Amino acid sequence: MSFEIAAVLIALAVLVFGLIYYSITKENETNGKLRSIAHAVEELHRELYKIDKRLSAEMEIIVSLQESAPIASRAMHEQVGHDMNQMSVPIMESLGHIEGTFSAYKEKTENRLRYLEERIRNLSLPSSISGLDDEKVISRYNQGVEVDAIAKELRLSKAEVEFVLKINQLR
Repeated sequence: MSFEIAAVLIALAVLVFGLIYYSITKENETNGKLRSIAHAVEELHRELYKIDKRLSAEMEIIVSLQESAPIASRAMHEQVGHDMNQMSVPIMESLGHIEGTFSAYKEKTENRLRYLEERIRNLSLPSSISGLDDEKVISRYNQGVEVDAIAKELRLSKAEVEFVLKINQLR
């Protein structure tokens, strides 16, 4: 029995040493990774410092250029801006007037178009187109026959075929 206890104690000691070795190994790995991260952070910090220095220098240059610009130049720029604004007001008013004119013209044109469409609807069908021809045109069109082919087959003009299709709202 003392041999079994000694074997168990040796096994436990090996297990404890194994755990200690494992934890030390992992700690060394973690420390290595932390060192590499710290090195990367330090490099980034250096780069940021350089960028900050460069930005400060450029800002000083900009400020010195702004201070060295003559006041007359600023006044001239302001005057030019004011003159441009004064010139753009009549142009904007003219554009508004033109837009109103175009709107009125568009409305007139749409009214004329509606009037013509109404007049066309009220016109009687041409004498060459009968109900029988209408049915033939519609059936050929529904079969996928082209307008030109339908006109040729039924001895109608292309305009008559298109008119029949438009009246029956197929085109």
